[in-house]
Amino acid sequence: MKFSATIGAALLAAGAVFAQSPQFSITTSGADSIPQTTVVPVQQAPARIVEHTTVYEEPTHLMSHAERRAYRAKQYAARIDSLVQSRNYLFYPNSMQSWPRGAIRSIYADYYFFGLLVDRVEMHMPAEAGVSQNMWAVNLDSGTIRDYRTEHSASGWEVSFSFSDGDADYRAELFVSTVTGETLFLLAMPDVTMRYVGWLWDKRMGSPRFRRAD
Repeated sequence: MKFSATIGAALLAAGAVFAQSPQFSITTSGADSIPQTTVVPVQQAPARIVEHTTVYEEPTHLMSHAERRAYRAKQYAARIDSLVQSRNYLFYPNSMQSWPRGAIRSIYADYYFFGLLVDRVEMHMPAEAGVSQNMWAVNLDSGTIRDYRTEHSASGWEVSFSFSDGDADYRAELFVSTVTGETLFLLAMPDVTMRYVGWLWDKRMGSPRFRRAD
């Protein structure tokens, strides 16, 4: 009787030690006192899934010069396709024009951008209007994207959608070349329509990972 009590106390002490682990605990069966393992599920934070489009690359050292150029052009077009299809990119302007008869102006400042970020728009873009070509910056955030449409052709993409900022309505149309990367951007605002020429990318200017596709 003393022998059984000693073993029972030892097993209870072992069970108390192992119970501190979140993975499993050890208990004993009342019939034959054989240790049994009981699995205790551990709750973990839900996994965060991020989708990426991968453009696979092939070794080019065995290709001829013509094959290598054609392959790189194909890869570049695939990157533009992936960027447009992500619906998550920024447009950076190189020039601007009050459409259709305004003078074309070069843009040297690197902080102007138009961002289509999945379900919202961020914009900080220059604009001008009138005979004296008064200039100002349009700065807004909007989460009311409507009528989003894309059309793919052999030479690139056409993207169009509407959005609002308070009571003001805007219309955006982008024409993206998969050959050169050049992007034409027409932005119809309440007081003026602007035409910009620039390029798309998926990172903000100044980011450590910022690098143009071309």
